[in-house]
Amino acid sequence: MKYTILLKILFLLLSRKKVSARYIADRYEISVRTVYRYIDELSLAGVPIYNERGRYGGYAIADNYKLPANFLTEEESEKVISSLSGLNSELHSNVLEVAIEKIASISKVSETSSAINFGNLIIDGSAWGSSDGYGQTLQILQKAIENNSLVLITYVDRDGQSSERTIEPHVLALKQGLWYAYSYCRLRNRFRLFKLGRIQKLKVLDSPFTRRDITDMKEVFLKWYDEPEEDVDLLVNKSVKADVEEWLGVDKISISPSGKIHATAKLPVDDYLTAKILSFGDKVTVLSPKSLKDAVIKKAKAVENLYK
Repeated sequence: MKYTILLKILFLLLSRKKVSARYIADRYEISVRTVYRYIDELSLAGVPIYNERGRYGGYAIADNYKLPANFLTEEESEKVISSLSGLNSELHSNVLEVAIEKIASISKVSETSSAINFGNLIIDGSAWGSSDGYGQTLQILQKAIENNSLVLITYVDRDGQSSERTIEPHVLALKQGLWYAYSYCRLRNRFRLFKLGRIQKLKVLDSPFTRRDITDMKEVFLKWYDEPEEDVDLLVNKSVKADVEEWLGVDKISISPSGKIHATAKLPVDDYLTAKILSFGDKVTVLSPKSLKDAVIKKAKAVENLYK
């Protein structure tokens, strides 16, 4: 715990010009006295920290200080650079490019290392066979976030309804292989997640916006749906076991003494789940809850009626 906080303080000082002991204490939930002790320990370790007193004073690190080359192992550096490079292959962000260069400059990764080759990690949230339009949408929104620019979008919801709205994009998020823009919607007057694949048109406006408080954003990403979660138990055919593992995770799969394969997980029981289960045809059977079983039967009958 102690060394984790020490590292956090170090990176905080590296990322800011000046911070007060009170700010550090409040941020990491430690006492001001503990902050003083940790600052002393960092100084003894060779980090050139100085303290400016006065109303606008605080702790800072000398501008010419760089992390030692052996701060990250070669393997750690390769993993970080590969991950950032893979992400930047889709975002094309100048900020990420600079970050990659900085990490490479303080690490042991050579210029010929495969770590900076995008082949190690490819991040692609677009659908199979899609054009470059998806990537362009991603890049436009990334730039709008950096510049705090309003964006006018034409958005198509799950029911096929199209609407035009002005959004304040704050964060781009990749979840289950899909990109979302966490944005304040001026039509609904609240934050919401916009799936990039459902943005039909977009235009960056000249008007800037003031960023809003998104400290509670983490709660949004912990739950991406409105329906309550239920304990779902599925009977899985061996032929689709690998597919269900990739969907729910291998830790959700168990094999009973009789050899039957079960998949159990807490999931929101909604139309998406019903459609997902039906996509496995007769290879996945809902054992519980009854509400999900009934929903699958109802949807299957509706599909059958289409072909009568």
